[in-house]
Amino acid sequence: MAKFNVVQKNRRQWKQDRKRAAHGEPGTGKLRQRNAPVSMSGKRKRKLVRRQNREQKEAAMIKALENNMGDVDMVSAEESSEAVKGKSKVKISVKKMQIKRLKGKERKPKMQSRLQRTKLTPW
Repeated sequence: MAKFNVVQKNRRQWKQDRKRAAHGEPGTGKLRQRNAPVSMSGKRKRKLVRRQNREQKEAAMIKALENNMGDVDMVSAEESSEAVKGKSKVKISVKKMQIKRLKGKERKPKMQSRLQRTKLTPW
């Protein structure tokens, strides 16, 4: 078994040397640490495609309006004012559990709500 360990160790070293020769930096031969590719869920992809399609439709409609209307300056003025109004604030993504926890803090204490429900006095 000890002989096989030596053979295996040599095999691993030979593979590493080949990788360093092929992909390593020219001077040092060191391999770079690569970041894992960022995967995107199918739901997110669909959402981005929908947003892109919507923006393209809006751009096409604006272009059609510019062509139809004689006064291009008026259209561009309306566009710029609508663009400023249309920009939504940055939304913060919050998980459902966090939302429930935040909403739960708004509730009244148990004793107080029970008293109101049964309309009893605390004494």
